[in-house]
Formats: sequence, structure tokens, C-alpha cells
Amino acid sequence: MEDESYNGSFQGVATDLSIKQKSVGASDKTWVSWLIIMTFLIVWWLLTIVGTLALWFAFYWAGLSDGLAFSISSLLVEIILIPLVLLFIYVDGSLERIKEMLRFGSVKRVAALLLAIPIVVTIIDFILNLIYAVVWIEILGEPSPNTDLGTDWGSNSIDIAFLFLSVAIVTPIAEELFFRGYLLDAINRKHGDWTSIIWSSILFGLVHVDPFVIGSAFMGGIIYGWIRMRTGSLLPSIACHMMWNMLALVVTYL
Repeated sequence: MEDESYNGSFQGVATDLSIKQKSVGASDKTWVSWLIIMTFLIVWWLLTIVGTLALWFAFYWAGLSDGLAFSISSLLVEIILIPLVLLFIYVDGSLERIKEMLRFGSVKRVAALLLAIPIVVTIIDFILNLIYAVVWIEILGEPSPNTDLGTDWGSNSIDIAFLFLSVAIVTPIAEELFFRGYLLDAINRKHGDWTSIIWSSILFGLVHVDPFVIGSAFMGGIIYGWIRMRTGSLLPSIACHMMWNMLALVVTYL
């Protein structure tokens, strides 16, 4: 009985948020909403790329190592992106919804959202990516994504710490706030749940640029989007994203 009540509370929150989200947005016209969405996406992506490169050059020429320059640049840009995404949501969404989706609640709820769900999702995501990699290799050969972040296990502890802080902690917060916090709901206002999950996942994949990583990010986006819609919370998708990026750093990038 307690579990049913607990599961029902997740469904109730998700349903309430789904009803509320249909009434907010900068425009009632579908084409205008998509224009706003794509404009915000381009601004977000350009700031990520241009801002990181500009800061990397500045820090690198100031004498920092390649890896540390990248980590600090990425960290600063993601910190800037968080209030920018909140501005996007203020213009074309609801900050109250975001506040509700970031609510922790009871200890049991926190344990489910930040630990139980993310562990299960990360295992599933890992298995799917193994299958995806095997299929990719069979059809297209060995993938060759750029895995050189300028830092490896031989780097000093400060470089490694900044890399983990940037890639495994702050980046997932900024990306989930944008893609599952803003983008998913902005599309869902004009389209169905699965249409919004799929489109937000496609866009999430495309911003990762590398062909192999695009597919991996797309699969992750589908899972994170479904979890966000199912629970009505951003916390599990943020935690899932953190676990995945940490796993990727340990297994692939370092």
C-alpha cells in the first residue's frame, strides 16, 4: 500500500506539471514557439563552443596546461549558461515549474530520485551503448571520437579534479536544465509527450557533433526525457547524467 501511494505521488506530480505546462509559453503559435526554441538552442550552443574556445586560448596563453585550461573554461561557461537557461525559461516557460522539478522532498523520495533510479538507468544506458557500439563497428567500423581532453590519469590531481568538476558535475546540471528543463517542456506545449521526448533527444544528440557520440547522446536523451516526464522531476535526469559522464571519464577520456 505504501509503495502504491509513493508511485502514485510521482504520477500525480507529473500529471499536475503536465497540465500546468500547457498554459505557459511566449507564444500560442506553434511556428513562433519553434522559432524561439531554435533561437535559444543556437545561442546556447554558440556560447558553449565560442565561449569555451575563447577562454581556453586565454588560459592556455596565460600559462595553464592544455587540460586545465579546457576544464576551467568549460566550467566557467557552464556556470554562465545556468542563469542564461533560467532567463530562457523566464521568457518562454515557467520558473515555478523548474522550482517544483528541483524539489527534494522526503528522504525516501531523494533516495529514489538521486540514487535508485539513476543506478538502474545508468546500467541500462551502459548496456544499450555496448549494443550500439557493436552494431556501429559491424556496419561502419571502429568509431573515432575525440577523447583527448588534455588531462589523463598521469596529470596532477588539480587537473583531474577540475575535469571531474566541469564534466561530471556542472555540465550535467546545465545541460539537463536546458534540454529536459526548458526544451522538453517547450516542445511538449505544442506536441505530445513522445514527440517532445524524441525531438529534444535529437537536438541533444546533434549538439554533441561527433557522429558516434550523437547516437549515444540521443539514446541517453530518450531515457532521461522519459524519466523526467514519468517522475515530474529534473533530479533523476541530472543524477543519471552525472553518473554517465563520470563513467565516460573513467572508462574513455582518462
